[in-house]
Amino acid sequence: MKKLLLFLLSMVALGACSKDFLSESAPDQGVSGSVTRFAVNGNYMYVLNQNEVQTYDITDRANPILRHKLTTDWGLETITFYDNTLFLGSTTALYILDISNPAVPVVQAKSDRLSTVGFSGCDPVAVNGNYAYSTIKVIENICGTFSAESALIVYDITDKSSPKVLGTYPMNVPNGLGYKDNYLFVCDEGSDLLVVYDISNPALLQLAPVSVPMTDPYDLIVDGQRMIVSTKTEFQIFDVSQLPQIRKIGAIGK
Repeated sequence: MKKLLLFLLSMVALGACSKDFLSESAPDQGVSGSVTRFAVNGNYMYVLNQNEVQTYDITDRANPILRHKLTTDWGLETITFYDNTLFLGSTTALYILDISNPAVPVVQAKSDRLSTVGFSGCDPVAVNGNYAYSTIKVIENICGTFSAESALIVYDITDKSSPKVLGTYPMNVPNGLGYKDNYLFVCDEGSDLLVVYDISNPALLQLAPVSVPMTDPYDLIVDGQRMIVSTKTEFQIFDVSQLPQIRKIGAIGK
């Protein structure tokens, strides 16, 4: 486990370097994809197991110390940090964790999708202000049940202790997502598209007059005026400085 933690910490350092190289965003603006199983906030790192959130003190980067374990239901998939809060996506629920005490996260809310929208599946999350956007990817025998449907779900998290579903939007096989200004980008692997939504009105999303064809998009990072999309074979780099226009400016093979 210690070797894994040191690897994750090295990835954080590499991420900082790539940020300096690729963007002109503010130095305190976090940069990460949405399909990730660990998050760093100050001197603490939060790592997901299938049914557990492990909190490590990383004050000494070479010697991380396990401080706390928080047990959840089975099926944790992704973790996102926003506004001193952790958002966890699982195969069945959206968890909201209060980290006012960063060493001891506590569950502030759990939105059970089986009861609120009627289906389950793999679940990355992006958060913007009082709203959370979550893609539900349903693949037979892997995520969720074949009879269900894949979708983008919008939550109102104004009251973090009681998130409410604002809407669901059918998709094919959605993966990672991110946003800039009033636009949400979703990797829809099943459609071989980067789908773009206008989120000016979070209660009623509209498809933007642009979508970007690409093979097997998986995750993305929006960093300043640029967006990096990870596919199975390469990283594609886009200029998003004049939305809704999106202009490809490069690619890096994997």
